[in-house]
Amino acid sequence: MRISSLAASFLGTVPTQVTAMFYYPNPSTSALEHILVDNWGAYASNFSSAITPCDNYVTEVGEPAINSHRTTSAQWIRVAFHDFATADVLKGTGGIDASIGFETARDENKGSAFNDSFTFWQPFVNEFVSMADLVAVGTVMSVHLCGGKYIPYQPGRIDAEAADPAVGVPEPGTSIEETLAQFKQTGFNQSDAIALTACGHTIGSTHSGGFPEVVEPNNTTPNNTNGGVDFDSSRAVFDQAVVHEYIDNTGARGGALVTSFNESSRSDLRLYESDGNKTMLELYAQGDTFQDTCVGVLQRMLHTVPSAVQLQPAITPALIKPINVTWDVTNGNQLVLSGRIRMLYAGEVSKDPVSITFSNGYTETLTPEEELGISAFKLAGSQINATSGYFPFSVSSASVSGASSFTVTAKGFEAQNFQIQDAAFVVPNLTRVADGAASITVAARTNRTDLDPSQLSIKITTPVLQPLTLAPKIVRTDVSLEKGESPLSDISYLTGSAAIGGDPTGAISVTLLSGEDVIDTLLLDVGVAGW
Repeated sequence: MRISSLAASFLGTVPTQVTAMFYYPNPSTSALEHILVDNWGAYASNFSSAITPCDNYVTEVGEPAINSHRTTSAQWIRVAFHDFATADVLKGTGGIDASIGFETARDENKGSAFNDSFTFWQPFVNEFVSMADLVAVGTVMSVHLCGGKYIPYQPGRIDAEAADPAVGVPEPGTSIEETLAQFKQTGFNQSDAIALTACGHTIGSTHSGGFPEVVEPNNTTPNNTNGGVDFDSSRAVFDQAVVHEYIDNTGARGGALVTSFNESSRSDLRLYESDGNKTMLELYAQGDTFQDTCVGVLQRMLHTVPSAVQLQPAITPALIKPINVTWDVTNGNQLVLSGRIRMLYAGEVSKDPVSITFSNGYTETLTPEEELGISAFKLAGSQINATSGYFPFSVSSASVSGASSFTVTAKGFEAQNFQIQDAAFVVPNLTRVADGAASITVAARTNRTDLDPSQLSIKITTPVLQPLTLAPKIVRTDVSLEKGESPLSDISYLTGSAAIGGDPTGAISVTLLSGEDVIDTLLLDVGVAGW
């Protein structure tokens, strides 16, 4: 299967500008790996920008953001916890499913974190990347980029279509008995609940603007416009300080949910003291292994999903990754295969050559681009961030005639092979989106006995706004194809058009089918959250 992506512009009747790419090993894994790995510099996903630096508040800019005393990384962790907290593991319901987007009117979910986060994540949602997966990614990134360890990330979450009927996210005034019962319903015992709360509250603050019953209004100042009181003295660092300051009675002493003027709102204090501080003392003594404890409980939280959901294998950084690899027809009616190879180096980019060899024997040595990317990952025991180098290529169809794959080789890397096909594909240069409609051209080989062009059809999938949540819904539209005029020998054109189902909030996918089999997928990206 060949998967493609393109950047689109939805401005009046202006047609889209398009480029395409294969995704390896599949669209979902490729897109989420891009978010997790390509953090800064060349071809960054821009997902990390919201929490770089980790005390950043992405919803505002300049002095208002600084003075807000809000922390996007902390918001992302809070969103995941509140989405998870209505889970009932015995019934197999709730957990990380993005239902929180429908639940923001509940008093237990007051505050700006939920709509702030969904607004930033919305352009990244498409047929292959759910809002629920982004809820989980937000916590993984916030911990990893802000001083904690990487939580192995498994994709595959499915978005809820309505609010979870269960309520009961613990609030500042919730009794300890009810709080522990709510955690038990999610599969977390008393010790688990204390550890998860301590790990979650090592970043961020409580604000009088959202919780006047916890933080007095006099904390609001021109330099702290929401009246934030930090959980510990390192508000934007994922560390053990919240535990040490609570036990030692120093600094923030565990934050306003421990020290509130309103004793009934000291929910963290009640939870920490519920076992005589036994768990907090154990966390205090853990030293560096505190991070491992947090990885464990947060991973369990993120893996709590409805019983019908099957998470996929954990995503790991791809050391060799083809990007924007596409068949296309140029303005001069030439069929070419072009793209880039991303090489992920443990440290500095090597000067050793990178070559690409097609299965028909054609080989090219690739020249790197000057601009590099930087990843949050550290590879092979290195103490510095990994660096991405990008190697472009463009070859004519004649040069790679009959090739069904290509292999990338470089010194210090295990050679990797990637499948390609050209029996039929959506033509990026001849595909347009304008005024809410898509115009599509498909190229199909006429000399292939294994392909019947009359069986080809198109499905368009569009993420659009839906009522009551900022999580998009996915709308699917079928498109019939008719024979068109082709300037290429041995290749026929098929064309079709259809409305795309609403104003897109993110990437539109165009899927080419032969009967029920997927032949090709092309992503039309609105230019906010793609390559």
